[in-house]
Amino acid sequence: MKVLLCGGGNAIHVLSAYISAKDYINVTILSLFPGEALLLRDAIPDEGIRCVNDLGEDIVGKPNAVIGKAEDVPKDIDVVIFALPSFTHEMYLKALKPYLKQGVTIGAVS
Repeated sequence: MKVLLCGGGNAIHVLSAYISAKDYINVTILSLFPGEALLLRDAIPDEGIRCVNDLGEDIVGKPNAVIGKAEDVPKDIDVVIFALPSFTHEMYLKALKPYLKQGVTIGAVS
């Protein structure tokens, strides 16, 4: 399964770790905020993003890619998750429209 996470804040860090920890899921992070994708990509340790869980085992996952342009989105994305302010949703939808296959599932975390 291919998942696209849109945003660059704390929610993206947590979602990225949890979702990419699954072997069968490829995760790409997209941030259209200028320069944010590069900063995030450079900040991810080689071992991945660790989410500390006080109630159980820590989760470690690493996205396959962090990108800053919609045209770099991998083909055949299955799920898109927005974890960003609602006023930016329209901008992301317009940017992504030419690159998403018909039937893709799009959701938002608020």
